[in-house]
Amino acid sequence: MTRPIILDLIPGAQGMATLLAALQVPDHVRPVLVLFSGRAAEVEVALAHARDLLDQYGLEDVAVHAGCPGPMVRDGGVGGDLPTGQDGLGALHLVQAVRACPADSVSICCSGPLTTLALALVQAPDIGAHLHGVIVDGGAFYVHGDATAVAERNIAADPEAAATVLAAGVPVTLVPLDCTARLKADAVWMEQLEPMGRVPASIAGRVHAELVAARNGGARGSGVDVSLRAVAPLLALLSPGIFSGHMAHVDVECRGAFTRGMTVARRMGPPGVQPNVLLLDRMSVDAGRGVLRDLLLSVQA
Repeated sequence: MTRPIILDLIPGAQGMATLLAALQVPDHVRPVLVLFSGRAAEVEVALAHARDLLDQYGLEDVAVHAGCPGPMVRDGGVGGDLPTGQDGLGALHLVQAVRACPADSVSICCSGPLTTLALALVQAPDIGAHLHGVIVDGGAFYVHGDATAVAERNIAADPEAAATVLAAGVPVTLVPLDCTARLKADAVWMEQLEPMGRVPASIAGRVHAELVAARNGGARGSGVDVSLRAVAPLLALLSPGIFSGHMAHVDVECRGAFTRGMTVARRMGPPGVQPNVLLLDRMSVDAGRGVLRDLLLSVQA
């Protein structure tokens, strides 16, 4: 069965590698919408590249749009839960794409903040019935956060959005930093991908060039390992066997001055508190890099 998927990506090499990998398994998943959220200039570039890539795969009907550019709650605690103008269009596109899919069919892979999905669930709660699952790159539980000491960047970017998604009653799989901190494009992995770059003008060559540029754009161009954690939601969908986890109830701290964005997990909650996520706590990093490598190397020039 081919599952419809929505990819809510971050712009740059990670996002393009994720999209390209997803297109290599047409019998397993088929994108029905691609979103990019981040800085406006970077998003515009990513949108153009994604449309070109999809066109070359004969998927001109797959919509590509910008996600919501800012958090649900702006600085100073002023509510922005129903953005106007351009800000709310990403959520509208998501609602339309999900409603067009049968019940319990579509999976959403989220590699960045959850603003667009949260707004879609607030504005159209009925879409929850169409979701087979949401897989989120986010959270930090037993490791140091990468936004603050206790918070992971995707959750910290919009804690209210994360809390909204977790409270929506939809099936959520959380892939935290505990799993993905070591999932990186290191020198050995990049050497394995060298065949991608043999035809620079090809799709594979362009994505390879973006990965190379991302590594060489590190400190003094010294080849700093690039995180691949944005690919983790897709890996969890395609290869769940390389992960392990358990059901848990996860809360998001939205108020604390020093703990805002912190994720707190409880295996057994008080009476009336039920698990709201499948929390993945371990992955085989080597297997994950291997799956992604093989998918990218299967790209036809």
